[in-house]
Amino acid sequence: MECSTVLDEIEIPEGEGEKDVLVEEQEIKSLYARLKGVKDKRHRRGRRYEGAMLLVLILLAKLAGEKSMLGVSEWVRYRKEWLKEALAWKREEFPCANTYTNLCENIEIDELNRCTGDFFAEKHVSVLVEAEQKNKTTDASCENGVERGKEHLAKDGKSIRGSRRVSPERKEGLQVLGLYNVTYDFMLRQTPIEGKGHERSAGLALLSDLDLRGTVVSADALHTQPKWCKKVLAQGGDYIAIAKGNQSELYSDIALLFSHPPQEWLPEAQARTTEKAHGRLEIRHLRTSSQLNDYLADKWTGLQQVFSVERRITRRGILSCETALGITSLPLSLLPAPDLLALVRAHWHIENRSHWRRDVTLGEDDCKVSTGQVPRVLASLNNAVLALFDFLHADNVASQIRLFSASPQRALDLLLNPL
Repeated sequence: MECSTVLDEIEIPEGEGEKDVLVEEQEIKSLYARLKGVKDKRHRRGRRYEGAMLLVLILLAKLAGEKSMLGVSEWVRYRKEWLKEALAWKREEFPCANTYTNLCENIEIDELNRCTGDFFAEKHVSVLVEAEQKNKTTDASCENGVERGKEHLAKDGKSIRGSRRVSPERKEGLQVLGLYNVTYDFMLRQTPIEGKGHERSAGLALLSDLDLRGTVVSADALHTQPKWCKKVLAQGGDYIAIAKGNQSELYSDIALLFSHPPQEWLPEAQARTTEKAHGRLEIRHLRTSSQLNDYLADKWTGLQQVFSVERRITRRGILSCETALGITSLPLSLLPAPDLLALVRAHWHIENRSHWRRDVTLGEDDCKVSTGQVPRVLASLNNAVLALFDFLHADNVASQIRLFSASPQRALDLLLNPL
């Protein structure tokens, strides 16, 4: 049985033509409406509550600061009179913690990740399409009318530490691989990693259904594989990848090129940034060159630049240095040295803006749920929570959580109404 909500009462006005109706349908789409598209595999006889509405209740409690299933269920039940009125709830009671857990164990997690990622991506589509129509160009920076490298996607894996167990039997924590939209601050896709040694295959699968035109995808050294680079290019995107010991020949070739100061007969470009904050001085120096393009072309399809980034960090009078080497398919004409340095640094937004905030602010590490796929579902919902906070341009997530805890109607409006 499905519960009735106030959203069901919204009617789509009839337009003069099919195009008008389509516009109206797009305008009223809410996150709740998108979640209705996630397959609920629970047996029909056991479905006392609609799956999409249960997901909304979990999100609502998470927006107000709850971290566990028990916390979610109690938060909802303590506010049942308000929620009955706000949702036109027909049942006398709200679900217990086991009901939420059962739902999370029996929904299609890939569909959940796709629905939430596409929902936030669509918030930017209309603006981008309108801008592209106004600025049609045949410039070399465009392929099929789409500007190369316009959006930055960063790929990185994450362990859900709260799912680890040491007794009665040792159990390793579950892992997920995410594709984060650095340009607009939301997790576009997330997929399970089925164990040690499977991250590369998960990385290829993560890109399989995506149109990457207009994007540049960055990844750490684990994914720096010729097959992965070819896949990004085949789907219309560009890549930035770090070279380390797992690609020893590539690493040695780039290291040799930059082992000496710049020479006139080996042209290169440079960029430098200096930042002083949090008690430390950090200087980044990038050197980039196209001199190895032909030499590496047979193995590394589409390669246009190799680069070296040196970081010199002074903290409490102690200097530390580290150097990262990498490759990219964007040429210097489209990606000058200062922009390349900015993209290499921006890759770590997936750690700072997503993984760290999930662990610390949303308490993902402290959530001890370990049943089946439930930890991964909660991680996906945490991605949606952070995307909502970033949509609101919340400078302080903890402060915004306190606001939603005091005024939950604001949070409910975010979930039931169009953004």
